[in-house]
Parts: sequence; C-alpha cells; structure tokens
Amino acid sequence: MKIRLLVSSLILLILFILQGCETDSMFRQGKKTTYIHHFPEKHSPALTEFINDYILVSLLKEMSKENNRFIFARENRNEEDKNILYYDYTEEQVENYYEPILNADEQSYKILKGLGSTDKVEKELLKPIKDPLIYSLPIFIMEGNNQLRIKTTLNETVLNLPILMKEYGMKETDRIVFDLLESNKNHFILEIADYDVKNSTGKPLFLTLFVKKDFSEIVISEWFDEAIQKKLDKGDLDSFLGDFRKVGESGRYAFLYGRTIVDTKTKKIVKINEEDYLSNDGKYVYINGGKDDLPDGVQKIQMIDNYMAGNKVYEIEYQLDYKEIAKELNFVTSGIGLADINYFSENYVILGLTYNGKMVGEAGFTNVIIDFQKNKEDPVFYLNDLHLSGIQIK
Repeated sequence: MKIRLLVSSLILLILFILQGCETDSMFRQGKKTTYIHHFPEKHSPALTEFINDYILVSLLKEMSKENNRFIFARENRNEEDKNILYYDYTEEQVENYYEPILNADEQSYKILKGLGSTDKVEKELLKPIKDPLIYSLPIFIMEGNNQLRIKTTLNETVLNLPILMKEYGMKETDRIVFDLLESNKNHFILEIADYDVKNSTGKPLFLTLFVKKDFSEIVISEWFDEAIQKKLDKGDLDSFLGDFRKVGESGRYAFLYGRTIVDTKTKKIVKINEEDYLSNDGKYVYINGGKDDLPDGVQKIQMIDNYMAGNKVYEIEYQLDYKEIAKELNFVTSGIGLADINYFSENYVILGLTYNGKMVGEAGFTNVIIDFQKNKEDPVFYLNDLHLSGIQIK
C-alpha cells in the first residue's frame, strides 16, 4: 500500500513538472526575446521617470507634475533647516540632462553615477521656485521656541508645536526637524521629528501631521502604520481620504505618503506580501518580486486593484530566462547567483543579475532594463551594467 502511494505521488509530481514546462513552452511559443546590448538610445516617458527617481532618491521629493513641469520639495535633514525649499524643471530639461547617457554604451554606469551627483543636479537642473503659492505649496518658517509659521493659498497661522504635541512630551528647546511629505490643493502632510523625545520603542519620536490648508483640521499621529491605522479606524482621517493621491484604476486605493497605501473604502492600510514587490508609483505589484533571489520563468505583474481582490488577472506576463541572458553575454557560468529588482514602475523593471563562476567566484554581472512601453507581453531587454547591484531605487 505504501509503495503504491509512493508511486502515485511520484507520477503526480512528474505530471506537475511536465505541466509547468508545457506552460512555459506554450507561453514562449512563437516568441523571440529581443535583447539589446546597450543602454536605451532614445528618450521615453519610462526612462525619464527612472532618471527622475534615480537622481532624486536622497535629495528631493516629487510633489506634483503640472504641464510637463516637475515640482519638488527638498528634504530637511537637521534642525538648522528652518524652511522648505522648492524646485522645478521641465520634462525637456531633464531629457537634455540625461542626453549623454543615451549613446554611452560601455561607460553608461559612469555617466549614470555622475547624473546622480547632488552638485551636478543642483547646478545643471534644479530651478528654485520663488513663489511656492503659485503651485499651491505651503510656505514654512520655523521660528524660535519651535513655533512653525505656515502660509497657504487659503490661510496663514503659527503652530505652537510644544503645545500641539504636548501629549508626546515635546518642549520648546527640543531639536526639531520638519519635512513635507505630500501636498495638494486641500491639505498637506508634514513629518515632525523630535530628536530629544523617545517613542514607545525607545527611538526618536516621529510624528505625522495631516493639515487642511485652511487649518480647520489637524490630525496628529506617530508615523508608523499601526498608529495611522488607529486614526483611520476612529474616522479621524475621513475628511482627508478623498484628496489622497489615487493609484490603480478603481480610485479605491491611494497613497497616504511615501509608499504607504490605504484602501479608502475599508479605511485599511494595504499590506503587500513580503515575497511580492510594490512598484514606485504604487500601481502595480510584481508577484514574487520581493524574494531575495527572483526566480526566472513566467513573470506575473498585477495592478493593485486585482492584487487586493486576490484574483488571477495579470496585466503583465513575460518570460525571464537567466540561461538565455548568460548565453547572450557569453558568461561561462554554473548558474545565477543573485537576482533582484533594482527598480520597478509601470513601464520599467530593472534587474541586477550576478552569475556564479563554473568553479568559484563570479562569472559576471549585468543589469537588465525590461521595457514594457511598446508591448507588455513581449518587452525589450536592455543588457547593460549600470553598477546597480543590491540597490533598490524608490
């Protein structure tokens, strides 16, 4: 009986494996992957978005895009920063900025690194915004004793932070760093860090302020998801939900700030499984993209709406073949060593692939830019070492 059961199990396992191979084979039938052995040679919306994210990762936050003009707020880093500085540039200006990398080929990684230089970005690209109110951006000035003066298109006030944050133990002499996270026509979201007060976990206190631009309503919470969720459950953020930045097609899901997404219907913060990966724009989820070693084969990407519905509808399915890529690059290898996602947005996935040597060491490394702009089922693969190893650009 045990032998019969074992034989049956082995047969089922073999059939399962054969079915998987057949599925991959059917997926690939009639398709020939397009590999290009250099960096993209033309401007495109996805490439511009990637360059934006790459050069701004540790410098600015994008607030909005209006009439092909990108609007940014500089991140404040210490208590010496007494206001929020704003900058902008046009789509044409950023395209001219990254023009040198389009025909770089072997030196593209050096040029990309240069494009991310803070000094270069500030000198050649960023233009200070003299009147932020034109773009509905708040004007901030931190005055003595932690008094924060704010002017918007609708009103002006001074927030007495020690009084406002009294329940958290803030004092007039505390070292305060404030940072703008989001801003739209009706409200803005501000982060307040108090380095002289500890939170419940013993770390510096970080608070999130949701503020109506007429100052009729201010909601304060600690910055982590559990605390924000309590505010959502109590209904404290109900009047803000409609103005949060929407992602997906249904209009149901929205960014609170950063990469925190809320379901505005259930008022619950969206949880992405650890093994999956949320795109930078919050619109898509790469199934199994969060694994330490991304498996090849058929890749599946869902819109956030379908992902949260738990269905099997995939907006993007494509074939990824590590052996084929190694062959394209003439790598003598025993197989893939490390494979991870360096960047993911609606139309671009950038992978970092490290191949093992035949015996020891590495056989080679490459980044793979997978471009879905023309065809989501049959994307173009750009094989180019950009030195993006172990880096996640968000």
